[in-house]
Amino acid sequence: KLLFFIHAESLRVRPAGLIRNHFEAWKLGPVVRPVFDTFKIYKENPIEAPALYLDYASGRRVPVPYDDILPADLDIIVREFKNYSRFTTGQLVSLSHERGGPWDTVYQLHLADATESPRIPNELIRKHFGVDKPGVRH
Repeated sequence: KLLFFIHAESLRVRPAGLIRNHFEAWKLGPVVRPVFDTFKIYKENPIEAPALYLDYASGRRVPVPYDDILPADLDIIVREFKNYSRFTTGQLVSLSHERGGPWDTVYQLHLADATESPRIPNELIRKHFGVDKPGVRH
C-alpha cells in the first residue's frame, strides 16, 4: 500500500511515475504482482532482505540495485514513506480502498465482469490524487 501512495505522488513529476510495473486491484488492495511475488514469503512479518533478480550472465540471483535512484526520486520516496508509514495497516486499507478511488473503481468493475482487467491505470490514479499533468502540484 505504501508503494501505491509513493507512486501516486511520483505521478506529479514523472509521466509514468516511479513504479515501472502496473498496479492491480486485488481483494486486499492495490498490488504490484512482482513485488508481491518477491516478498510474499514474509507474510505479515517485516521484510528482512532486499529483492533479488536472476542475473542471466552469472545465473545467480542477486539483489536488485538501487544506486541508480535519482535524488529527486529519493526525496519523493522518503517523504511519502514518512507521510504514510505513520498509519496503521487498517488505516492504509481505508485510504487505499476509498469508495470511488482508483482501487475501488477497478475492483468493482472486475467483480462485475471478470473479463475486465484488474489493472489500475495511471490516469485514474492521477485523477483521484489531483494530478493533472507531471510537474503540476495541487
